[in-house]
Amino acid sequence: MTAIDHSFAPDRPSGGFLARLFGWPRRGAAERRAIPVQPPLLLEEAAQPGFHRSEPEAGDEAPRPLAMGMMAVPLRPISLRRDSIYNAFNTAMPVTDRHGLTGRNQELERLVEAIVVQRRHAIIFGTRGSGKTSLARVFGDLADEAGCVALYGSASGDSDFDSLFRPFLAELPMSAAGKDRIKALADSPLDVARLASLLVEEVRQRSILIIDEYDRLLSEATKQEVATLLKLLTDIHSPVQVVLVGIAGDVDGLIAAHPSLRRHLAPQRVSPIPKPELERLLLSCGENAGLAIDPDALDALAGAAMGSPYHARLFGMQAALVAEAAGRDRLTAGDAERGLTSALEDWAEMSVATHAWFARLLADADADRRMVALAGIVASQMSAVSVDRLALAATEIWDEASSLEERARNAIARLQPVLVATPAGDHWMFEDTLAPQFLLLMAKRPARSVAPAPTPAAEMRAMMRGVDGL
Repeated sequence: MTAIDHSFAPDRPSGGFLARLFGWPRRGAAERRAIPVQPPLLLEEAAQPGFHRSEPEAGDEAPRPLAMGMMAVPLRPISLRRDSIYNAFNTAMPVTDRHGLTGRNQELERLVEAIVVQRRHAIIFGTRGSGKTSLARVFGDLADEAGCVALYGSASGDSDFDSLFRPFLAELPMSAAGKDRIKALADSPLDVARLASLLVEEVRQRSILIIDEYDRLLSEATKQEVATLLKLLTDIHSPVQVVLVGIAGDVDGLIAAHPSLRRHLAPQRVSPIPKPELERLLLSCGENAGLAIDPDALDALAGAAMGSPYHARLFGMQAALVAEAAGRDRLTAGDAERGLTSALEDWAEMSVATHAWFARLLADADADRRMVALAGIVASQMSAVSVDRLALAATEIWDEASSLEERARNAIARLQPVLVATPAGDHWMFEDTLAPQFLLLMAKRPARSVAPAPTPAAEMRAMMRGVDGL
């Protein structure tokens, strides 16, 4: 798969039979440019003394050397083990290798069947951190191996139709006449009719255009043009298919205003990964980092992730760093607990408003702590939460039937400041779609008593203490 407007463009493997896609090794790994590993930065040797006079004058104190060895708590050497932990549990980059994509074989098979075999367009949707981009990239590699040309691009909030599709033109397998037509369009904006004609008449090989972060697209006019393009490409049997990828609780979250897209798209939800698959993911990451993981630690980390591969990697990385700091090569339950606390603290600094609202809500004696926590679980498993879904889940797990609907309605009402409505109207997603896992972590911890904030008068009184005998 080729990345558009990125700094890399992987080699495209040769085509083959679809039935053998999942068994074939990747070709060209040895041919790719190897990035040299940088030597570790060691701070074991003391730095030379800093700026001072060579011979201090009489009465002057001897200069203090600016050396690491003189620090009260010397910095530890930056170890290769920590570097391997960051690489193994990497949460910043999507997975690009099918062997690193855990628990998604079924989704991959459906995408290959719908797009490569049936020649349909598709939409990949789910919450942030669910693995949408990783799924799209690995699918692109499989499509390459099936003889297609898969190209990857990304939308932005201010993208228009031209900026969304023009970057693909340079990489598409065009005829000579098609390349000339592209040059002729260099000074004029692309429109739907011209692009559709170009893709149908001049593309010489099956091609798949993957547009990530489609949810960021703000222009309704551009979305309408995309819908029209997909309809035209379907009606005239174009060799080009389009795959849209974005954050949404359901298909309506991406195409609600454009229902004509429905009959041209194969939907693929990126659902939570089963816990056993998350455990295998964590074990694989631990093995790559040279760390074993105790069963109870594995259970705690995979359970806290609630089906999210992003959270599993994040929690696993923080726990692994705790074990590494203690000089152990085995991750224990205590490491897992401290790692979860560290991850929660980091998230609180990044999502200050949401964390503060959760903290106030969970500290409120009148709030239904269990129902609020369950709302986070339902949102993580179903992408969106509603009163009906929350009440039904409560009925299934608690041996009580009275007032559950009212309690569910009250919990969602209390969470409203951190929720956003879906097009369905009576369903809500967390505005920060990474938040449900952290809500559950906070609910499991005892509420901290919050001291009342001092009034401005009390603060000024404290500042005046010691003046004129006050």
